[in-house]
Order: sequence, then C-alpha cells, then structure tokens
Amino acid sequence: MHKKMKLFVSMLAAVAMLVLLPGSNTMTAHAEEAKTYSIKYIGGNVNDWRYVPGSTFEDGASHRDLYYLLTYDLKDDDLIVIYPGDEVPNGKELDLSGFRLSNLTIYQNANVVIKTNGIKECYVLAGAYTAINGDVTFAHLYEATTCTFNNNVLDMTLHLQTNDPQSNISCAGTVGCFRIDNSVDRPSGEFYNIPKNTMRFYGGGIQFSNCLPEPTEEYLQAKAAASQTTAAPEATPAPAGDSSEYDKVPKTGESSQTVWLIGLVSAAAILFAGSYRLYKKTN
Repeated sequence: MHKKMKLFVSMLAAVAMLVLLPGSNTMTAHAEEAKTYSIKYIGGNVNDWRYVPGSTFEDGASHRDLYYLLTYDLKDDDLIVIYPGDEVPNGKELDLSGFRLSNLTIYQNANVVIKTNGIKECYVLAGAYTAINGDVTFAHLYEATTCTFNNNVLDMTLHLQTNDPQSNISCAGTVGCFRIDNSVDRPSGEFYNIPKNTMRFYGGGIQFSNCLPEPTEEYLQAKAAASQTTAAPEATPAPAGDSSEYDKVPKTGESSQTVWLIGLVSAAAILFAGSYRLYKKTN
C-alpha cells in the first residue's frame, strides 16, 4: 500500500509541475486568416465561372465549381482576383453578394459583372470591362478601363501614365472623393462630395460639375477610420495576396487546457485525501 501511495503522490506532483510551468500547455485562439481566391470564366463545355485557391489562375490549371467556394471556402474579408476568361461571360454575373471582401482585383482585360456585399479595397487594372455592385471604400483604376460602380464609393482614384487613357468610369451612387493621379503632363485634381448618380468620366474627360472643391468633415472622418486598417496602394498593384490583417480574435494568456488540468489536479487531490484517510483508518 505504501508503494501505491508513493506512486500516486509522484504522479500528482508531476501533473502539478506541468500545469504550473510558465507557458506550458498554453493555447492561443486565432481567427482564420484571410485567404485569396482567383476566379475566371471558362467557356466551352464548362460555360461558367471557376476558381482556384491563391492569387494565380494559370491556363490549364485544375479548377473547381464556384458552388464549393460559396458554400465551403469563401468568408468575409477574403480576397478575390478576377482573371480574363477564355470567353466573354455572356451575361453570366459573378454573384458573391453574400460576402464582404477586403480586396477585389479585376485583372487586365478581365470582363465581369460582379455582386458583393461590399469591398474594402478595389483595383481595376487597364483594359478591364466591369460593373461592380456593393459599396466600395477605396477604388483604384488604372489607365484605359471601363468600369461602373452601382453603389457608393468613399474614395476613388484614377491613376494615369499616358496622355490619352480614354477611360470610361461612372458611379450610380455617391462619391466622397474622385481624384486624378498622373505622372504625365495632364491636369490633375480632386473633386469631393459628388452626388448620387452624377459621377461620369468619359473618353478621358470629366463629365460632372456638381461637386465641392474641398473635402467634407464626414468624408475626412470616414476615410480616417477606414485608413487605420488599410495599407497605402502601390502605383501598379499585383494581384492581391494572402493577408493576416483581419485576425481579430483577442490574444489571451489564459489556456482552457490549463484550467482543465487545474480542475483535474484538484479532483485528484480530493481523491488522494480520501484514500489517505481510509488507509490510516485501515492501518
């Protein structure tokens, strides 16, 4: 009996030391990191949108039905890259309306009508032909592109490196600010508080006049709040990459496993005390 009691005490002490060691058995909660998915329209026998994980959709790559992306993979704050398909989508919209994206990149020469629940950062590259549904916080358009925003845009920038971009841009919602950022000898400018369904930039020229020359306080506050978690855009962005910026679960030093072990040790101590009293009484 003495040997059994000594063995029990030794095991109890080992468990207690394991629990009390600094940092031992610590489990930290993490939110699932934002992921990037690439989508393109596949013609022929497929005749539909397909996707692959990651920021590159190579020709001939194995791809999956969009059903799996919408049902199992895609979540709020993920990143989407739209690649040009091997055929024009022919009226088939890309419906991601159940999700708010942290980043949407419309690649060069891509053709898409896309529905979303909102976009934090939107990049429309040269040659794209697109209509975007869902409020956009930051929109960046490059060179000659055709783009219609069907909802509100807080901040829109057209980046130019040529004298005759022939861009066609419109917005059916309000625009907090529209600016032209160029590296050529061409007029630049910033236009604020553009009313609903009036923002037009056709054939490389501004087609609206009902706006303000200075930012409103509402716009400045909204932009400041949004910019706290938004990196400054590059001049020529690559397709969006994976990001851990949206890992919002608080980190704690408390471990659920540690709490469980402490409870186990406490229960073992109670059993030990009862066993020891029974042993003393028997002897």
